[in-house]
Amino acid sequence: MRIKRHIFIFILGLFVMNPAKAGKIESAFAALKEYNYFKAKGLFEKSLKKELSPASYGLAQIYYRNDNPFHSIDSAFKFVQISEQNYSSLSEKKKTKYKTFGFDYLNILELRSKISSEFYKLALKENTVLAYSSFILKHPWSNEVFIATHKRDSIAYSQVKDQNTAAAYQSFLQAYPESQLIQQVQQDFYLAQYHETTKPNTLVSYLDFLKKFPENPYVGEAENRIYEIVTENNSIKSYYSFVTNYPKNRNVGEAWRKIYQIYMVDFSDQRIEQFKVDYPNYPYRDELEIDMAYLQLKLLPFKQDVYYGFMDYQGKVVIPAVYEQLGFFKEGLAVAVKDGKYGFIDKGNRVVIPFEFDAATDFDQGRAIVEKKEKQGMIDRTGVAIFPISYNDLGNFSEGLVYAQKDSLYGYFDKNHALRIPEKFEEAFPFNNGLAKVQIGENQAFIDEFGSQIVPPGYEEIDFYNDSLLVFDEDGMKGLMRKNCRVVVSAEYDEIGKLALNRALVVKDDAIGYLDGTGKNVIPCTFETFPNYTKRGQFISNMAIVKSKGKFGVIDINGKMIIPAVFEQIGDVSSLMAYTKGKGWGFMDLTGKQVLANDYDYAESFKDGLAIVEKLTLQGAIDPKGKVVIPLSFTTVDRISKEYYLVSVGAKYGVYSSSGEMIVPLNYQQIRVMDKEILVLTNQNELHYLYLPEKRIIQPIKDSE
Repeated sequence: MRIKRHIFIFILGLFVMNPAKAGKIESAFAALKEYNYFKAKGLFEKSLKKELSPASYGLAQIYYRNDNPFHSIDSAFKFVQISEQNYSSLSEKKKTKYKTFGFDYLNILELRSKISSEFYKLALKENTVLAYSSFILKHPWSNEVFIATHKRDSIAYSQVKDQNTAAAYQSFLQAYPESQLIQQVQQDFYLAQYHETTKPNTLVSYLDFLKKFPENPYVGEAENRIYEIVTENNSIKSYYSFVTNYPKNRNVGEAWRKIYQIYMVDFSDQRIEQFKVDYPNYPYRDELEIDMAYLQLKLLPFKQDVYYGFMDYQGKVVIPAVYEQLGFFKEGLAVAVKDGKYGFIDKGNRVVIPFEFDAATDFDQGRAIVEKKEKQGMIDRTGVAIFPISYNDLGNFSEGLVYAQKDSLYGYFDKNHALRIPEKFEEAFPFNNGLAKVQIGENQAFIDEFGSQIVPPGYEEIDFYNDSLLVFDEDGMKGLMRKNCRVVVSAEYDEIGKLALNRALVVKDDAIGYLDGTGKNVIPCTFETFPNYTKRGQFISNMAIVKSKGKFGVIDINGKMIIPAVFEQIGDVSSLMAYTKGKGWGFMDLTGKQVLANDYDYAESFKDGLAIVEKLTLQGAIDPKGKVVIPLSFTTVDRISKEYYLVSVGAKYGVYSSSGEMIVPLNYQQIRVMDKEILVLTNQNELHYLYLPEKRIIQPIKDSE
């Protein structure tokens, strides 16, 4: 019995002693589960030597939790790292055993992630590059690494952005080569490098930049600035210097074209041929041949619906109708309007000057006036603003000078935009024969090309009478004076007309007389005024129409009546003059002898072999023998030129030749002269032309596009 008792005590000892020896971790996890942190901490610490990974995990949980006095995020991080680093040394048997305690590798990683999140909160609170960098370095597995990296990089970028130096940006690139901001920083670096090197904004500084940093993407900008600096005065010489000295610059092609455009002030085949001689190395010689062909190509605008294009003289569409407005070609370019903006195209429909203006004029001597936001400027054929678009008013060049008003006063500039005559005039006019009229205060004056006052501002209105005398206005009356304002003829006339054939019509007390070139009243003011006397009363072929006692006659240059004043009305001075004594119109010669009977209700004097006459409200034209050349069947007949007449029936117009041939039928609402060869014919949405040399109507061929 004693032996059995000892055996029982031994077996009981096994059951009591073994659990105590192998159950520290289990007890620790049990205590942790019951929030007995003191007991759990002691047991985990005692287990560190033999069970390093699970014990460290337990301690990490205690230090991580903030509901106990042992809370320490640093200690938690220390022990969770130890646990993770030593987990692999555990046997599979122990791993299986400890998993029942809620401990395995996934739990370690989950706890580590939670601990790292606490460190991120600390870094977020500090919000510095150093704090985020430290977090990223120590917690590369953290879920917050991406956002921490972004915040770190953003702060670092903001700091280098404030410095805005190439060195600062370079330090960022070296420190954070994997940053998502790397492209932006790289761009800022290149820009800072460009600005720092070229800060002097001199030709040398840009050349130095190209030499030092050929891989910098702002090389193109540097080349552009070199181009701008070298060609600043927009002259052929400067552009040629550029293409010669900088042959690899990206702008060489444009510079060559600028040379050509400026050279072609006179757009002609002779000028192009001379350009070939002067610039044999021009790289776009094939374009010169195209321009030569364009010179021979005659184009006219046509209308299709509401748009305009160009056709040739056969009616073939060359440039489709895509423009809202078109001008005629002048000096190889035509004004065109697209989307409400004005630009210039050539005959190849190439946009030579972009559509960017609110208004534009045709080119004249290689220059055109353009407008933007109610301000005017002047461009050359290259589109360069040789006069900035900042003027309220800008004239055309006359005798090498142009008037311009920038603020309130006018001055005169030369073709290089150099101010030749200061801005000191209230009004200005073009130069003519070396002089220009200007307004100074309330009076007018004449200045020469240097701004010297040739005629001082003594009167409100002045104008040249002849080379030595001027007409002046004083209180609404007119007189004559010399250039020094010395009065020759007092202001006693209501009107002083233009001097022609050494005679000028004057009006005094509603009576007409004539002065000679010296201002002497050679024909007294005894004749009566009549409608349009300023034009019809002038001397033509030493004769002038006058009115006396209500009747019309003709005087010679000495005032002698060569055709008595016995007519109710009289036509213009002509070898065969129209007249009426009250019962029909007829024709007489310059002796007053009747040549054609008074058979017409109205007539005009003969001109260029025909006279316009009217019967029963219808008009036509007759020859000197009275033969009808243009039928008397039209509402109106008007001379267009020596050979052509505009006729109408109601609101429809056509054209007759002086030989009596109807050239244009009565199909058009308006007909006007374009030049000596072309008449413009318009009718609603149609735009046609009459080509006078061939008496042929030009209109677009349908479907020619």
